[in-house]
Amino acid sequence: MSTLSRAEKKALKKQNNLLKVEDTCINCAEYIALDQRFCSHCGGKRIYNRLTWRNLIEDFVDRFLNLENSFLRTFVAMFTRPDEVIGGYMNGMRKKYLPAFSYFAIALTIAGVYSFLLKNYFADVFTGMQADASTMFVSDPEQLAMQKEFAEGWAEEWIELATDYQSMFYFAAIPLLAVISRIVFWNYKKYNFVEHLVIYLYAYSHTAMITSVLYICFMWSETAFQIIGFAGMPLAVLYIGYVLKRLFKLDAAGIILKTALFGVVLTAITVVIGGVFGGLLIFNLLKNDGQPAENESSFVKIMRESFEQGKRKGEEMSRKKKVKDSMEQDSVKRLEDILEITPDMIKNRPQ
Repeated sequence: MSTLSRAEKKALKKQNNLLKVEDTCINCAEYIALDQRFCSHCGGKRIYNRLTWRNLIEDFVDRFLNLENSFLRTFVAMFTRPDEVIGGYMNGMRKKYLPAFSYFAIALTIAGVYSFLLKNYFADVFTGMQADASTMFVSDPEQLAMQKEFAEGWAEEWIELATDYQSMFYFAAIPLLAVISRIVFWNYKKYNFVEHLVIYLYAYSHTAMITSVLYICFMWSETAFQIIGFAGMPLAVLYIGYVLKRLFKLDAAGIILKTALFGVVLTAITVVIGGVFGGLLIFNLLKNDGQPAENESSFVKIMRESFEQGKRKGEEMSRKKKVKDSMEQDSVKRLEDILEITPDMIKNRPQ
């Protein structure tokens, strides 16, 4: 039996990696000539080789790292000319820059990677940061322990909530920001509500993408985590203000006024939402009279224990006050008895 030479083996391997070439586009099922590399109907590229590690890596590099790639081009342009990206999409541009929902999907993917890493490998960094921040100005040992336990419980609950419902938070943030933006720019008729949605599909996705990447890069450091956490929101506000300035052609005074109004409306809505959730939590605690409910989460458990401890402290302070008042009254009565002071003497004492 004759053995194949190295060149013959290489040629055979290359032949085995070839896909069957047909005159029908695999994407749209329309006719495509055998010598055509791209379909004239859908623009789909003809693939000649089977999937291997090499062409898989080449495809990744071509789609995400190539300077001509629409994602990288869109990412860079969102810093330098966001009005061209967003305005272009509104006017029908779909090839030069990445479409709004595609950009949003990439932001969701990166945020999902960050949430996975945080929940499974770096949760202690986040809980430690919250505990340190909440006990920064607490000196009493008992209060320190209670506050630390509360902060850690809140952080653990937040990680669970954020990772489980992250996509819902992102999807809810876009219309919320669009509503606020429509209120703030009520006197500008340039963009309708749907176009305001597009603005934040791009702008919010861009800030979320950057923040998630920074968290992934520095989540091993509690200090870096805190810096990103404190700086992330102001930088996001500044960036969105920059985008709105470019889109609405605002001057310095206009952008300051609109940013301040945006912050006021957002704060008001946040306070209302926080008040509703806080009220529901307190109502639940009062309804159960401090008793544990079925399937109680760790955060609610800590809240209930804090509620019970606060209630006990309040009762203890009330009891001590009553004892103190009673002792003062007894002391005054004994002094009156010793000095033989009568009510008439107190009534007729010189002024």
